[in-house]
Amino acid sequence: MATDLVGKKVDLIVASGGDRSALAAKSATSTIPIIFSAGDPVVIGLVASLNRPGGNVTGFSIITVELHPKLLELLSELVPQAGVIPCS
Repeated sequence: MATDLVGKKVDLIVASGGDRSALAAKSATSTIPIIFSAGDPVVIGLVASLNRPGGNVTGFSIITVELHPKLLELLSELVPQAGVIPCS
């Protein structure tokens, strides 16, 4: 399907079917912008890094595990008297 879209010279590809559709779109073109919603785009090879994705691929991912340390740091700054911070 991605190759078909490239052949039709679309202006944009939205790969919303998960990791496989985004990877297929990336394999099909390096010039048409691709927007994805995927797991970890760095791990699956969609982008070089989260800070600088590079290429024609961009999108979003809800990666919460990597944010936990920063969230705890911010919470500690906001509520320094907190002794125990329960995590679920």
